[in-house]
Amino acid sequence: MLQIIFGGMIGGSLLWGLAAGNAGEVVSAMLKAAEEAVQTALALAGAYAFFCGMLGIVREAGAAERLGKALSPLLKRLFGSSLPQDALEPVTMNLTANLLGLGNAATPMGIEAAKRMGKGAAEASNALCLFLVVNASSVQLFPATVIALRAAAGSMNPGSVALPTLVATGVSTAVGVLCCKCAERIGG
Repeated sequence: MLQIIFGGMIGGSLLWGLAAGNAGEVVSAMLKAAEEAVQTALALAGAYAFFCGMLGIVREAGAAERLGKALSPLLKRLFGSSLPQDALEPVTMNLTANLLGLGNAATPMGIEAAKRMGKGAAEASNALCLFLVVNASSVQLFPATVIALRAAAGSMNPGSVALPTLVATGVSTAVGVLCCKCAERIGG
């Protein structure tokens, strides 16, 4: 659906520019935007590679499993007894990646966690619903992707978004957890 919306916006803009007799400016703007997109993608690639590599090292070293065991009491309390033991590591890695602001690195682990949490069930458990809400609201201690984007765009202080991001994502996660827990009590 988004492809249709964005395609329509781009197509409409191109047609408007051509109809207004600004073909040269339209082509120039398209090429400049494409160049900037490639530069931004290259700048972000380094940050993604670094943090994804670090998460891979953490996982291979067994630190993710130890972190999962250390966080197990908190996660069991948060997600309840319906959190499968085999979902603990991907849940932990997903939440860790989200804490670091690495949404793209968190996605595969989130999918794996959701698969393990929903395995063999006809409907989503309360734990799975809560996991999806926590994952979507994603508390970010260090918004690495946003900071990398701001640095690539030439920001004088790319890290200045860290505190506002922490507050906003903390509030959104708290509200999401509260709503899930209330719905859990009402719905059973």
